[in-house]
Amino acid sequence: MLSCSLIIPTYKRQNIVLETLNHLNDQKINEAEVIVVDQSPQKLNDLLNFKFKSPNLKFNYVKISKVGLPNARNIGAQSSKSELLIFIDDDCIPNSRLISSYISIFSNFDKKVWCVGGRVNEDNTTMFKQNNKIIGGYFTWYGKTLKNFDTDLNGQCEWAPGGNFAVLRNKFLKVNGFDTNYIGNAMLEDVDFGFSINKSGGQVRYEPSPIIQHLRIPTGGTRDESADKSMYYRSHNTVYFLRKHHRSFNLFPAFLYLNAVALKDLLQKKHSLFAFIWCWKGFLDGFKRKILL
Repeated sequence: MLSCSLIIPTYKRQNIVLETLNHLNDQKINEAEVIVVDQSPQKLNDLLNFKFKSPNLKFNYVKISKVGLPNARNIGAQSSKSELLIFIDDDCIPNSRLISSYISIFSNFDKKVWCVGGRVNEDNTTMFKQNNKIIGGYFTWYGKTLKNFDTDLNGQCEWAPGGNFAVLRNKFLKVNGFDTNYIGNAMLEDVDFGFSINKSGGQVRYEPSPIIQHLRIPTGGTRDESADKSMYYRSHNTVYFLRKHHRSFNLFPAFLYLNAVALKDLLQKKHSLFAFIWCWKGFLDGFKRKILL
């Protein structure tokens, strides 16, 4: 059986991640390691001294000062010696067979499959089920992500959801993990990771059996930033992604799309006019960012 580490990055959500850890006590698994990578300014004793009720789970707490989801995932992978790495969000309820499902999938799949995305249930939203005609995650020519990570179907796709996926550790290292140039809310860091796997000769698949219930907690994490400034990160990361993956001819359609998003959110009173300034600044800064290979 594959050795396994489940990695949970967290930031300013220490009490929330404690609830997620307690849910993991229900995992139907012989043995696994759980690594929490905490980027919060201060340590929380309850988290620092946490112990699982299940004797089959080993807890490893890693405290870092640098804030950033891609970096936290990389640190988690470096802290593991397991063959299989599973990543989930800190605000979720994992199905009791999450870990065993991933181990079973990788034990039976072709060696070309390096990464598998699991199912993400989320109440009162279609965030993870945007298009019933696709399976998994895709990236459009104008800079929008399309995803369906809540379906009974399975199949190959371009990328897996950052909040519920697994990857072979040796393949994670082969593609140099996550690109830390994806800043702020790190939007597109999971898309970039999937593209890197595909370019390196591997495959990404979606499978419905490893399931999490995503809670979308409104505080902590990257949601501490203002709604206006989130447009900066979205714009920056989109431009950086298109440049990195040799899609510069898509930059103008992406610029129009991002401004359309800012306008839509302005009309829905989610953003102010400052969102446009952040959007344009992000676009310019995305051009300046040196590409990490």
